[in-house]
Amino acid sequence: MTAITAESGFSEIFFQGRWAWLRFTAYLGAMVGIASMAKFGVGEYEESAFLYQILSMKGVMWGGTGALAGCGLGVVASTLKPTLMDTKMARNFVPWLDGFVLMVILASIWALFEPAQSQITYQDQSNLFAGRIIMAMNVIFIFSAVSYIAYLFAPESFIGRLATWSAYVGLYLGGSSLLLRWHESYLFDMEIGHAPVSNLYEVFILLFCVTTAIYLALEKRYEAKAMGAFVLTLVSAGVFFGIWLDSVGQSDIKPLVPALQSYWMKIHVPMNFVGYGSFAVACGAGMAYLVRHRLEANGGTSNMLKIFPSLEQLDQLAYKAVAIGFPAFTLATILGAAWAAEAWGGYWSWDPKETWALIVWLTYGAYLHARVSHGWHGKALAWWAVAGFLITVFCFLGVNMYLSGLHSYGRLS
Repeated sequence: MTAITAESGFSEIFFQGRWAWLRFTAYLGAMVGIASMAKFGVGEYEESAFLYQILSMKGVMWGGTGALAGCGLGVVASTLKPTLMDTKMARNFVPWLDGFVLMVILASIWALFEPAQSQITYQDQSNLFAGRIIMAMNVIFIFSAVSYIAYLFAPESFIGRLATWSAYVGLYLGGSSLLLRWHESYLFDMEIGHAPVSNLYEVFILLFCVTTAIYLALEKRYEAKAMGAFVLTLVSAGVFFGIWLDSVGQSDIKPLVPALQSYWMKIHVPMNFVGYGSFAVACGAGMAYLVRHRLEANGGTSNMLKIFPSLEQLDQLAYKAVAIGFPAFTLATILGAAWAAEAWGGYWSWDPKETWALIVWLTYGAYLHARVSHGWHGKALAWWAVAGFLITVFCFLGVNMYLSGLHSYGRLS
């Protein structure tokens, strides 16, 4: 048996069929269990202790019970309807959930390298190990972007594999570093501890990871490696901004303002960035479409055309990315409204962040309407995807940096 055949056989057994279905239902059950613990467990939800609640025996009981219940329901459901074991949802989501488990394992390993408690001070956080992991992530993402660009001009399989695998390494370094920062926030004081999605520096890392994960999923499924030169270039641009944030002291772990001390933060913010990351991938596909369109208009003799996806494929990839991001962004907006009602007493206040979120939602809602209802495609929608992401960047970054309002805690300090 060749290595390729063995790899294919392992993938079919582990990521498809019964094993994938049971892991999928177990993961869902565990998430429901942890969410139920936060909402209905003995004692009120406390942001400052939530991570350790998950890792405690109480968290193991809630999460483990949910996983067992989910797995049991999965067995029953697949017995009654065997076709469920081949559902696309399980095949598509299980690798992502497996990847998250791997990030948790990596973060647990990184935690062993933290300095002694006596060497950790709130005033000087430079010796925390997460900073080293993040710096390695920055280097890897830049290297991956350069490799993808090199692949356009020298489409050797080795360069292509190097670009893809370095993107995977950057993804796992970034995800595990965020989990490690969550742990590190408790090393100062239990009252300071919180999920690592509370400032620009942390959510930029989250954006890198989400964007890269969505791109890699599309690359693997549609063999669109040339698009990585555009998507990872966007990620690398963000990396340089993140390095600047670190240089001006915006990377420090700080206590949460009262409005953020809520379980809503762990749901609303990551879901928002699934939308942002998807829109970044759509922008990358749009830029790749425009480049290929220009190459074809100039005579179509460039060697790049041999490795670029076709115009139709790039058009489809941009659409698929928006189709992933728009429902996630919609759900994030609804969850944000619920959070606002709890924190501020009203679902909608026409705060600058809320207003620009509505503009982003209308932009991509109109994109999907033009595409699905009116059959638009091609160059016009490619420009739309690029322009839409520029609007998204202002919603995410410009509002935080330049406009005040109820979301002013997200501004640079």
